[in-house]
Amino acid sequence: MAAQGDQVTKASECYSKGNESFVNEDYAKACELYTAALQTDPLYTEALVARAHALIKTEKFEDAKKDADKAIDIMRADRDSTADTVNSPLAAKAFLRSGVASFHLGRYREARNCFVEGGKLGTETGLRQWMVWCDEKIEKFGDTAPGVKTVRTPNKTDDTKSSSDSEAAKAETAVEPTSPSYDSQAMPVPKITHDWYQTETQVVIEIRIKKLAANMVQVDIGDTTLSVTAKVPSSDKEYSLELDLAHPVTPAQSSYKVMTTKIEIKLKKADGVRWAALEGDGSAPLPGGVTAAATGAAAPVKGPYASGRDWAALEKTLEAEAEEKKEGEAALNEMFQKIYGDASDDTKRAMNKSFQESGGTVLSTNWGDIGKEKTEIKPPDGMEWKKY
Repeated sequence: MAAQGDQVTKASECYSKGNESFVNEDYAKACELYTAALQTDPLYTEALVARAHALIKTEKFEDAKKDADKAIDIMRADRDSTADTVNSPLAAKAFLRSGVASFHLGRYREARNCFVEGGKLGTETGLRQWMVWCDEKIEKFGDTAPGVKTVRTPNKTDDTKSSSDSEAAKAETAVEPTSPSYDSQAMPVPKITHDWYQTETQVVIEIRIKKLAANMVQVDIGDTTLSVTAKVPSSDKEYSLELDLAHPVTPAQSSYKVMTTKIEIKLKKADGVRWAALEGDGSAPLPGGVTAAATGAAAPVKGPYASGRDWAALEKTLEAEAEEKKEGEAALNEMFQKIYGDASDDTKRAMNKSFQESGGTVLSTNWGDIGKEKTEIKPPDGMEWKKY
C-alpha cells in the first residue's frame, strides 16, 4: 500500500510540475512531465486531458486527440463500473480538446459531435463558439476539409451495432497513414499574439488585431476561463484564444472593448492577489499568490515573487512603522493638522491670523485674544526675525 501511495504522489508531482511548465508556455516540457505522470499512473485522466491541451498548443493534433479520447474512455469505464456519474467538468474539457483536435485535422462533423457531447456534460467555455465554426465549415466544405477522409469510430453506447458493422465502418473510412491534408487557408490559426498585465484589482489582456468591428468579436468570460474569437479583417481566417486562467475572476464585473488597433479585456480579480502567470488551473490562491494545485501542498508556500515575500503585507508594515517613527517637525506638523481639522471656525480663524501676522512665529487658537489686534512677531529666544 505504501508503494502505491508513493506512485500516486510521484504522478501528482509530475502533473503539478507539468502545469507549471504549461503556465510558463513551455509546452514541450509540460508534455514530458505529463508523460512522466502517465507512466506512473496510466489512468490519470487529468494528466491525459492536460497533455492533450499541450499537444494542441504544439500543433500535434493527432496525438492530442488520442489523449483526449482515451481520457473519455477511462471516465466512461469508471462510470459504468461504479454506477456513478462521470466527472462532468473534466469530461466536458476532454470533449473540448478532442473536438479542437478534430477541427484542426479538418474533420468538422466529428469535431462538432465532440462539442455537442461536451455541452451535455458542462458549460465549458468555447464549446458554443467552436460549434458555430464547425457549422460554417460544414456548410462550406461538408463534413471534412478537402482531401480529408472521415474517421468513424464505433458508437460504444449502441449495443445494437455488430462487430462486423464496426469493422466495415473502419475499413470504409480508414485514413491514409500520411499526415492529414486539408485546406490550411480555412483554419482559424493566424499568428496573432496576446499580452497581459495586471493591477491590484484587474488582469488586462490585449490582443492586437487592427481594424476590427464589434460584431466581428465574441468574448466569453467564465469564472476561470476566457474564450475569444474574432474574424480577421481582409482575410477568411478566424482567430481564437482559449485560456484556463490561473485564478478565479468575477465575470459580472469584467468587460472588454474592441478598438481600432486591439481587443482589450479587463478581468476583475476574485481575490486581490498578484498573479504569477496568466494561465493555470483556476485554483483560488494561497497567501503569497500561489495555489495548492500548482504546488501539491495544502498549506501556504513560497510566493511567486523572487524573494518569496508578500509585498502587499510588507508595504502595510512599513507604513505602520513610518507612522510610529514620526518625530520632530513631521510629528509637530501632524499634530497641528489634526488640531486644525477638528477645530471650530473661530479656532481656525485664530490659527490662520496669528500664524500669518506673526510670520510663522506664533500659532494661537484663542480667537477672543487674537481677533482684537494684530499679532506681534515673537521669534524664539536668541533668534532675530527678518523680513526678506
